[in-house]
Amino acid sequence: MSALTATTNQDLSLDPDALDFPAQAENHAPRQAPTRPSRSAGRDQAAAAQAFPISLSLLLRGFGGLVIIAAFVLFLFEGWRESDDLSRGLLLIGHTLALTLAGLASGHWLHENKGARLFIALALAAVPVNVAFLGGLIYPFLSWDAPGSLSAAASVWTQSQGRLSMAPALLFSAASLLVLALSVWLGLRIMARQSVAALSGLYLLANAALLLPTRAELAVSVLLVGLTLIIGLSSLRLRRRDPTLATAEGRLARALPMLPLLILAGRSLWLYAPDALFVTTLSLLGYLALRFTLATMSHTSQWRGLVETLAVAMALLTTILASGALLPAWLIADAVHLPLAAVILGAMLVDLSRLSARRRRGYQSTAALLLSLSLLLDLALFGGFALALIALIVGLAAMVFGYAIRARLLFATGLITALSALITLATEALAHFSLGGWSALVLLGIGIIILGSALERHGERLKTGLTEWRAHFSHAI
Repeated sequence: MSALTATTNQDLSLDPDALDFPAQAENHAPRQAPTRPSRSAGRDQAAAAQAFPISLSLLLRGFGGLVIIAAFVLFLFEGWRESDDLSRGLLLIGHTLALTLAGLASGHWLHENKGARLFIALALAAVPVNVAFLGGLIYPFLSWDAPGSLSAAASVWTQSQGRLSMAPALLFSAASLLVLALSVWLGLRIMARQSVAALSGLYLLANAALLLPTRAELAVSVLLVGLTLIIGLSSLRLRRRDPTLATAEGRLARALPMLPLLILAGRSLWLYAPDALFVTTLSLLGYLALRFTLATMSHTSQWRGLVETLAVAMALLTTILASGALLPAWLIADAVHLPLAAVILGAMLVDLSRLSARRRRGYQSTAALLLSLSLLLDLALFGGFALALIALIVGLAAMVFGYAIRARLLFATGLITALSALITLATEALAHFSLGGWSALVLLGIGIIILGSALERHGERLKTGLTEWRAHFSHAI
């Protein structure tokens, strides 16, 4: 017990350059009097370092890590029906513990830092595989889904031929989860010591989604979106609070909670036929992943432009999938489809504007322009008093915003939308006169006059307030 305590309390940051073959060869060579290297020798060594930037030890560690990851993935998707439940569970958790102990032994006895942390990272990455197996183990006993609602492929991720009964399965799952929780805490204590509690909680929360006994597409979609938002926002807050999370190990520790969500999505794609809702959810998850990646990148990063472009493309794809498959399937009026699609895309563009100082006004004006154009097209296609009233409000808002940021196209589009809405309102009022519609027009006119007077009287004060409001949200997530 004392040896294990000494091992866990050790920093494992012992010698980053350990097991370097040239240095090891020098240790066995006979000692000679130190000589001052010549300039030509220094240039030759620098050229050799640039020619071979990847060492043999790094290649071996990377290849070994890929082999271990491939083995776990193969077991996850292909090895479920072999052997019995208890043997498979013990095999998985045994390999995970072996990786953890190998990391501790490598750091303690070999004094090798990089390999030790690689073993710890692989052990942490193996935790969702274990939890996914436990989720399949308890699913037949605690299922929330209706009987017969799933395909025959669902049995691949449930029990095998050697089934455990309910009590042994629940007992084995509880004991395994306890061991995995301790492994997670130990691994993150090494990878991110200052934020071990918060990151462990996020990682265990994400893994808990794999235990929920449901395979319904709607439930899985809600889980994926909700957990992605929670993990992304929490990770950004932790990054600002803990500077050590900006390192390579810190980025890995912050990315780990997304791994269970990838397995959760892969389970639905592999075993069940995904519907339009799930495909749209996956595209939305892609946008959120790029959005949170963009929030963590430096403004001077050379990859920032590419990530931002991909985020815009994923926002457009999400809007196309939602408007092409989801909205027509819902019981909503056809006149709402186009404006609702514009709202979906506009909301994501406004969200991106908070992360891009250079394109902020461009994203915001594009969002307002899309909404105005969608309402203008709806007025031409469908008409109606309520739609015209909404188009008038949006058109006036687009005019004000376009005037404030000096965007002529946005101002002109808002003006055309407002005028078209006024014409439609007048036509509807003449064709179908009612006291309610007449009163709404009078109140709307009074509101517009008051708004114009307020802008003229308190314009400077409003401008100062908007500047303070923008400064308050300049560091928003």
